[in-house]
Amino acid sequence: METFRVSNRLGALWLAAAVLVGVTSAIGSRAQAPAPLSERILESVRPDSKLEVFYLGAPDCPYCIQWERKARGDLLAWTGAMSIAFVEIRGETLRAPITDRHYPPQYRWVYEQVGPSRGVPRFLLTIDGKLKLSTLGVNRYEEVFFPILKEVAARRANPQ
Repeated sequence: METFRVSNRLGALWLAAAVLVGVTSAIGSRAQAPAPLSERILESVRPDSKLEVFYLGAPDCPYCIQWERKARGDLLAWTGAMSIAFVEIRGETLRAPITDRHYPPQYRWVYEQVGPSRGVPRFLLTIDGKLKLSTLGVNRYEEVFFPILKEVAARRANPQ
């Protein structure tokens, strides 16, 4: 019985060593990782770039209601102060996708880049008419969208 336990431990050690060697060699042979998302977005920002934020929501979406109560006013004030356009696209219900008919005619170009959206709340950032960032959900707004939006606005104000 004791011999069985020792052989199990040795087997486990060999397996762990093999996995470690495989992971180490995979890391060493991997090509250079692509630039982080924010860097790729920042590369497209110029001092005269037109920045637009799009919020897609639905009246029966509890997460949309949560975001609207908590952060919408702050975002509107901030985008206004930074000369960034804010556009709200509202669907009828959470169950139905937001389609081209929900977009005002002057913003159909956004729909052409995004397509129908079922998931809301969705936050889009366009730079000079090109969709650069699309996030879904309140957490992604707080952790990804708004921090990148602040970086983009800062880059436009202070180009490098």
